[in-house]
Amino acid sequence: MSNPRYWASQWYTTKFAKEPWPGGWYWHDHHYNWNGPFDTEHEANDALQAHLELEREESDARERERAQFELYYHPKSPYSQKVLIAIYEKDAQFKRNIVNLRDDSERARFRELYPMGKLPVIELNHGPLIPESSVIIEYLDSLGGKRLISSDPDVARKTRFKDRFLDFYLTDSVAAIRSECQKSDADQDRERLETLRYRIGAVYDFMEYELKNQTWASGERFSLADCTAAAALAFAEETAPFAEYPSLAAYAERLGNRPSVARVRDEAGD
Repeated sequence: MSNPRYWASQWYTTKFAKEPWPGGWYWHDHHYNWNGPFDTEHEANDALQAHLELEREESDARERERAQFELYYHPKSPYSQKVLIAIYEKDAQFKRNIVNLRDDSERARFRELYPMGKLPVIELNHGPLIPESSVIIEYLDSLGGKRLISSDPDVARKTRFKDRFLDFYLTDSVAAIRSECQKSDADQDRERLETLRYRIGAVYDFMEYELKNQTWASGERFSLADCTAAAALAFAEETAPFAEYPSLAAYAERLGNRPSVARVRDEAGD
């Protein structure tokens, strides 16, 4: 037998049995729960193999449901949203740890785990941490399943470029504008604000051109760049509207209708 914990054997009642068992072939599981009688060894083995196959299926189902890692994030953080979209696209199983970095005690506890104190971070079951949203998604892609980064080197390079481009020049620029605008008018750095708005406009111009003849950021397949764009555009829309860019606006609407994106926005309360 392939698994020595199980076997079919002939059983005849003896004077030591509490109650008589009919003669025939039986098999038992690892808890010694006996099953039978079967008329032949072949029938007993068939029943045993069916039991083992069911056990394997149940074991596989448990493995699919087992958390693959822990995610430290905040549902309103655009970088956290970017990773969550990728997680939902990959249908990965994970444990949630929401961290409020505005709370002093939570921030201090999180820095004990990750001294840089930036979200998101994932902690693997065997201990290592993986920080930085793009690096996390690269790791998720290594787990198999639906690809978010193409195996074609040229497409992958363009996807990674758009990911970085949107993070650095859209998400980070919008965050900087919001921070600057919290200051009094007299204390605001007008030159810096002008530079930030120029960068955002350049991102919109580029994406408008790219999206004229394609469905998603890197072509016809949803990718890492779309995870980034979905989070970035939702974060930017109020501060830097893009309604005057028709292709970009239509793309943003497609993103909003994507189940993974809709789920993340619903969890954030958007």
